[in-house]
Amino acid sequence: MSKKTFNSALRIFIALMLILSIFSGTASAAAGLKITLVDQTPYPAQPGQQIRFWIQAENIGDGTLNNVTVQVVSDGVFSASSSESSKTYDNIYAGTKVYHEYVMYVASDAPDGPRDLTVRYKSNNSSNWIEEKFTVNIGGIVDTDNRGTLIIESVTSSPEVFMPGDEGIIWVTLKNNATNQTISTSNKSVYMTNARIQSADLYSKDNIIVKSEAVNDLGIIAPGDNISIPFRVSIPENTTDGTYLLTLNVTGSSYEYNIKRNVEIKVDSSGIKAIQSKAASMSASGKTMEIDIVNYHQGSVRGVSIVPVAEGMSFYPTEYFIGEMKPDDLYTAKFNISQGVGDSVVEFKAVYYNGDNYHEDSVELDVGPVIKQSSGIGTYIIYLIVILLIAAVVGHFYLKKKRDMSLIDWLKIQKGNAQEKWAARKNKKQKNE
Repeated sequence: MSKKTFNSALRIFIALMLILSIFSGTASAAAGLKITLVDQTPYPAQPGQQIRFWIQAENIGDGTLNNVTVQVVSDGVFSASSSESSKTYDNIYAGTKVYHEYVMYVASDAPDGPRDLTVRYKSNNSSNWIEEKFTVNIGGIVDTDNRGTLIIESVTSSPEVFMPGDEGIIWVTLKNNATNQTISTSNKSVYMTNARIQSADLYSKDNIIVKSEAVNDLGIIAPGDNISIPFRVSIPENTTDGTYLLTLNVTGSSYEYNIKRNVEIKVDSSGIKAIQSKAASMSASGKTMEIDIVNYHQGSVRGVSIVPVAEGMSFYPTEYFIGEMKPDDLYTAKFNISQGVGDSVVEFKAVYYNGDNYHEDSVELDVGPVIKQSSGIGTYIIYLIVILLIAAVVGHFYLKKKRDMSLIDWLKIQKGNAQEKWAARKNKKQKNE
């Protein structure tokens, strides 16, 4: 290899190393970090006015991110002071989210329409920034031909009350509250009263996870009609009991027809509980036990079934099915327990569904000793033997006292008498023949 060729190869190698180092620094700055624009107020943005952005930073990696800085970038349309444009987090742990509100100003001469908002971030003391761009709409009137009035008619969820670890659907029903097909203004202009829905979005600033993306271009709703929009949500296992507020954003036909409302959901970890209502009663075949089944959950649950479990015992019925239980409903289940050996503790499992989510609660109750099951015929035979023995003893002492003979001697006499009678009947029969 010539010296000239070697020098050329060396320069190419050094250039490649520099490029790789740049990309390596960029990757380290962004490793595991996800940036989301979750809210803006007002929507759409208005020229010459203040606008507030809620930006979420989520660590989707496996390790902790340190010294994370998230910054909104000023340009010719959006501007912010240095104190309001940047936020630094000492640590963002794996799987966690952090939020910050950034205040910016829209230029008074900003043209209507969609514009890019630039958000950049870096982490782990890196000097390299990573940029993300989000679309922000500017301008008040989007659709001047439709002036129907949108209202939130109802918000329902399945399940109606969530448990930690549940997934479900929140249904938002929007209605066009207009009663006439057209509307006239003071200048005698006539407008249709259709209601246009440009987009609908549900998001959370808490630990609740909204898994559905924003829906766009939902079209026009005629006067008096409605539309239901589903949003899938997930409740993390570590969510504490309480009421949580999600935010619903609906973009209508214009700035004046937008909707922004809180959507309330409840999380309650209480479930189905089995309570021993009375002491178990003993019988010759085992024990009978009654337990009360109570729904402590704030919402209705379905498919409730109680299953007793204990080693060495048999139960009838083997499973007690209840079905749907509303809040504070109470049912009484009765079980016959037999063939008990060893431990006297019975586990009563309550299995049920909250929405489409399977749950299982259990409680252990001590039922005390349970005798082994015996057949009814065996019991009657034992009773008969005992009665015969008692009669024999009583007869023995009676004969001994009254006739000075034992029970055995009396039985022998009775046997002899019976044999004589039998022989006499036999002889008489032969003579007649």
